[in-house]
Amino acid sequence: MGVDGRPRLGSVQVVLHALEELIGEGERTQRVRIVTRHPDRWVDIQPHGWSVDVAWCSPRDGKGRLPYDVETVLSDLVENTTKATAYVMDVLDINGASTDDVSNWLLRLDDCAPDHDARVFVIVNDDLHPAKDLVRWTTIAPLVQPQASNVTPSFDETTASSESDSSSSPLSHNAETEQPHVLKHLARLPDGFSVDSLRRRILQWRRMGFDVSDLESALVQTDDERERIYRFVENNVRRAVDLDRRLTHLANHLPATAVEHDRFRLRQLTGLDEIETTLDAIER
Repeated sequence: MGVDGRPRLGSVQVVLHALEELIGEGERTQRVRIVTRHPDRWVDIQPHGWSVDVAWCSPRDGKGRLPYDVETVLSDLVENTTKATAYVMDVLDINGASTDDVSNWLLRLDDCAPDHDARVFVIVNDDLHPAKDLVRWTTIAPLVQPQASNVTPSFDETTASSESDSSSSPLSHNAETEQPHVLKHLARLPDGFSVDSLRRRILQWRRMGFDVSDLESALVQTDDERERIYRFVENNVRRAVDLDRRLTHLANHLPATAVEHDRFRLRQLTGLDEIETTLDAIER
């Protein structure tokens, strides 16, 4: 089927439509395995042309239940004893409920992509998560892109614009075009900048996908401390932008999963020294 095994994010509606679009692609029987903590929500769902196998993933022991554990679910995917041609992961918080926990779960799914040949869809309810979290997750796992015009894509402009801290949707472009090379340097704030100026800068960086939560504490600091914190974060952001450009330029020299992982880390403003060392070694 030419499957790369990398996870794709989408709502239930979009994922089901994507499954139906896949019918006829391969010679094997089309079978989807749904790993979920809430099997009742899938009882009446039957995508056309697919045999459905629902695995109840539960923290409570029980006959026929799959332990609610990251390693167990990944093993189930890699071993694929049911011979599923697609997996639907309805266990977004299996690694924890925080944004970073979900990001790490998606990274684990992405890391095991070379070890299996099933398509992997991850269910995300855009009504439950802030748009900035969705943007972060799409740097690891892109969105499912339905072909039919009558299906509403997950995480659309309406959802994103509902965020109180954003006047335009950070996901107004589809996931395939939301590439880190669009990152750019912003003019440095002048000495003695105001709190309002800092708020606007935090918002600008958030829209670019950067995690600048450490900077929020500066809003309630003295003028000198506020500027000190800002300059520290600003230097990291500017460095991340430069590294991102280099990473884009050298992407063909690295595994795709490593590139996506490093892009995620850059937006988290972590691992900058390690990423720079890797890129320096490639350029030698």
